Amino acid sequence: MTLNLTSTKKSTTRSKATSTGSTQRATGSLGTLKQITQAFRAYQVARNEFVNSLTGFLDIEDEDSAILEALMKNDVMAVLCCPLSQDPVAGIQSLSLQCLAKLSAVDPLLSQVVVSCGILDGVMASMAHEHAPVQASASNVLSAVTGSGPEYAKKVLKSGVMPALLNNLQSSNLLVKEAAVNTLATLIESSPDHAALVCTEHVLSVLVSLLQVQGSPRTLLLALVVCLSHVAAKSAALSEALVTKHGVLKPLTAFVQGANTPPDIKAASLNASAQICRHNEELVNQVANAGVLTSAVQLLTDKMTSAVRRNSSGLLLQATQKTPDLAEVVARAGAPACLQTFMTLEAGNRDGMLAGCMIIGTMGSFKAVTAKALVDAGAGTPLITCVPHADQEVAGVAAWAIEQLGQHSEETAGPLVTAGALMALTQVYCSMPKKKTELRSKRKSSIKTLIRCAPSAQSLEPFVDKAIPPPLLKHFLRRLEPLLAKSPKDRQSFVTSGALHRLQTIMAVRGLLKEPSVSHALSISSLFPEDVVKYYAGFLLRNVEEVQEESQLLLVLLLILLLVDTALSSGNLTLRKLKQVMAMGHQGLKKGKLEARMAQEEGVEWLLLGHWETILYGM
Repeated sequence: MTLNLTSTKKSTTRSKATSTGSTQRATGSLGTLKQITQAFRAYQVARNEFVNSLTGFLDIEDEDSAILEALMKNDVMAVLCCPLSQDPVAGIQSLSLQCLAKLSAVDPLLSQVVVSCGILDGVMASMAHEHAPVQASASNVLSAVTGSGPEYAKKVLKSGVMPALLNNLQSSNLLVKEAAVNTLATLIESSPDHAALVCTEHVLSVLVSLLQVQGSPRTLLLALVVCLSHVAAKSAALSEALVTKHGVLKPLTAFVQGANTPPDIKAASLNASAQICRHNEELVNQVANAGVLTSAVQLLTDKMTSAVRRNSSGLLLQATQKTPDLAEVVARAGAPACLQTFMTLEAGNRDGMLAGCMIIGTMGSFKAVTAKALVDAGAGTPLITCVPHADQEVAGVAAWAIEQLGQHSEETAGPLVTAGALMALTQVYCSMPKKKTELRSKRKSSIKTLIRCAPSAQSLEPFVDKAIPPPLLKHFLRRLEPLLAKSPKDRQSFVTSGALHRLQTIMAVRGLLKEPSVSHALSISSLFPEDVVKYYAGFLLRNVEEVQEESQLLLVLLLILLLVDTALSSGNLTLRKLKQVMAMGHQGLKKGKLEARMAQEEGVEWLLLGHWETILYGM
């Protein structure tokens, strides 16, 4: 049998070649698969690196918007929205959504991209993502878009966001829950209509219930209180629902009164209480019955946290503006002394000073007993400090508050005048440009109130002065007339202080006073003995003459010196002549009135050159 070795070799060769090709193909496939895996890993790494870098860029302060412009030139919104915001990797999707939220919060135009380019549906889908960070980031995007304006909030509501938000409010993940609360807050704040749609009984019940969960983190509690503040601010109906149906005052009071409550939550709770009080007296009474007002009074003196002080003042202002009885409740809680401290702590802060002045003025406007308590506690002193304030609103409210305190009686006006309120107001009034008629009118009203209730003439004596504008001086003279008429002691002081002298000076200036100021001035003068008035009137005339005489005598002395110098230079002055010159100079000074009259009648040149030259050269 003959073997075909050639054929066998060929077959073996073909088999080996086939096996080698299969091995090479398998090796090639494995290499390709590995490369594909590496490519996707590199893409994931690149995506992750990209969104982390973008997050870093957005965290940088960008005052001139240079970073934002550079991002927009590179079409960052398109890159983020598709495909990164829907990336299958949860971490990348979450970071992309966070960047999208930050960009949407910068400019409404960027929010427009989200609501008008089909991106909103993808964000809504992310609200139900299995990973909590993605859910929270999606809520943050919706919150940022909603915050861009009511029209954007309307589109978010139309997208059907409420079921997703309610579901996330019940989430066991605190980050998701807090993000949902913040989104609800921006929806509620966007408009009263949106608040009415969002704030169903179920939503309000969930929010208040979450507020009372023990052990909740500070950030979640703060978000809940802020959200409820927005609810209360929108309408009386929503505030009443929170108070009467859902018992929101219980947790708010606990936060306000709690010794360990974080300051930011305490301040937010005070603000929420103020928003409840803004609507009507009944709601204020319920807040007062819960004990919040009493606590707020004491918190006016909080030295550590300015937000707590200022939110306390906001709450008290809302309460005191409603009724005199509520103002008295606040006063009995120790407000007069606390307000004095509050104004001292807030010195230099415009909003704080405005709030303090408003509360003092409001409380003092109702009842004399409350006004007196404020004055006695020294609450008027910081008001006086604010009268010349550079900020016209602060200065105006301070003047108004002084008027409210002083309007009741001499008991409330007297201490203010003594402390310098009338002087401060008058100085500001006199220094204000006449073109600011409204501001001058308000200051004048405050001045007139204090004048009308001034307790004694002595407090008004400094204002009898030519520097006081005649229209204002009229009111001082009108009040002085009855005060001087009933008090001998005041009349004595009026003379000894120089006020009567100044009054006669004013009366001597023709045309300065007009009726009825002239009548008041004459009536005041008639209260004093005639010889006293004549003395000051004559003294005024003598003063006018003496001014003329002194000028003439000075000229005489100068000419004496000139003549002596001339005689010395000519060598014609002897000791005897010098003594005669000094004697005549002394005699001329003693007879100053006569010499001055002679100088006026005959001429100074004749008198000196004739009379004095005779002494020097004719002897």
